[in-house]
Amino acid sequence: MMRPAATSGAALVVCVGMALLLGGCRQEAPTEPNSVTDTAERGPFTFTAEATPRQIWVGDPITIKLRVETPDDHVVQFPSEDDFGEFDVSSIETADPRPGLVDGLVWQQTIVAESFTSGVVEIPSLVVKYADKPTKPETEPLFEHELVTGPLEIEVRSALTSQDSVFEPRDITGTLTPPGKPLSPLAWAGIVGAVVAVAALLVLLIVWLRRLARRPAPPILPEVWALRALARLEAAGLIESGRAKQYYYSLSEIVRVYIERKFALAAPEMTTQEFLTTLARNRRALPYDADRLRDFLEACDLVKYAALAPRAIEAEQALGIARAFIDATAAAGQQSASVHDVPREKGEQAA
Repeated sequence: MMRPAATSGAALVVCVGMALLLGGCRQEAPTEPNSVTDTAERGPFTFTAEATPRQIWVGDPITIKLRVETPDDHVVQFPSEDDFGEFDVSSIETADPRPGLVDGLVWQQTIVAESFTSGVVEIPSLVVKYADKPTKPETEPLFEHELVTGPLEIEVRSALTSQDSVFEPRDITGTLTPPGKPLSPLAWAGIVGAVVAVAALLVLLIVWLRRLARRPAPPILPEVWALRALARLEAAGLIESGRAKQYYYSLSEIVRVYIERKFALAAPEMTTQEFLTTLARNRRALPYDADRLRDFLEACDLVKYAALAPRAIEAEQALGIARAFIDATAAAGQQSASVHDVPREKGEQAA
């Protein structure tokens, strides 16, 4: 016959074993991934875009990693810093291509960017272009093929409410004035609550001021950006080095991106003929001589697609036409600005 002590000990061992068994069978709840990814494939070519993390605070950095797998005899052209929508690119690092695990090459680029718009902010569809590797070092590759990923959505959180403004902070509520008669326990509780609320507001204000001090300057005006881009293009010396096609491609892209930023016309996504047709239907969309703009864009297309070899003086004249177009449309845009567009005017003065 088993003794009572031995019986209770055996029961304790059985209970502990069952608890361990049940605890081992319990499954942990799946966690949401900290990144958002999209992949585009075409034959042996694979393009992957990954953004980390998928949830950030306003002004915090986000890392975008681009990875392209190609055969050995191909080269890749990554997106430019203007292709990331509402995200401001602070740094771009492109690694040298390295051999893949099986065969081919792996091309990688890392972009660090910030967003100063709260809500669900979208990284637009990213495009990488690829081409056959030139047989001669001095020959420029002809990027005729491309891979396109889908847009990546990032949740950007803000510590401010919809009524807050970074330019006009709310006043801090003052303390309550005590009544002349002795305070009741309820009144003391109110005073304590007010002190706690003021202390919390002070902490939030300090945090907000620190974040504000770390933020970069507001985005520049479209015309300022375009003129700076033209100055960089002029200093690059592409015409002198025999890269006229790349020069005219960059020149037309600067003008098209400026039109999109200034007048909300999707010029970069249209062909020259599509864009000119859109202007012909609505001449008020762009306050400029459509014929002069047509001559400029068609002259750029002749160099880009018809292999026309322009002279240095013609390239300098094309650059002058682009600057004149930006100066003329920037002044027209300022004269036609709405008197109700007060927040935008403040932002432009700050820039």
